[in-house]
Amino acid sequence: MTTEITRAALEDIIDAFQRGDHTRLAARYDDDIESLLYAPPTVFPFAGLKRGKSAVLTGLLLVYRSYIITRYAVSLALVDGDRAASIADFHLVQRSTGRVITTSLASFYRFRDGKLIGYRGFTDSFDWAEQVLGRELDP
Repeated sequence: MTTEITRAALEDIIDAFQRGDHTRLAARYDDDIESLLYAPPTVFPFAGLKRGKSAVLTGLLLVYRSYIITRYAVSLALVDGDRAASIADFHLVQRSTGRVITTSLASFYRFRDGKLIGYRGFTDSFDWAEQVLGRELDP
């Protein structure tokens, strides 16, 4: 039963994210959610560790204010009990410059009773930063 509840919750979260539906996302987030997107917050203010529903939703608003999501195509989604993982191709348009940004995102989720309590997101943040800044970075 848990796997079915988790799968339904994951599918709902992915669809709500694609549509920018904050009401549905908020309904799926536990009040004590902890979210961590591994990317530099100096380039991506919505990245880093966010604790609590309000902080996570504020971070998402920053995503939607900075970018137009043109594609979020999940190529793989796995669910086992209260945990899930997905890989998605992510295409965005940077609102301030019009640059098209493409990246892949690996996401790991933890659920409790159909609500998201934990998220970890991994991407090639170096490449993503170069695309956002419009230049190669010299490490």
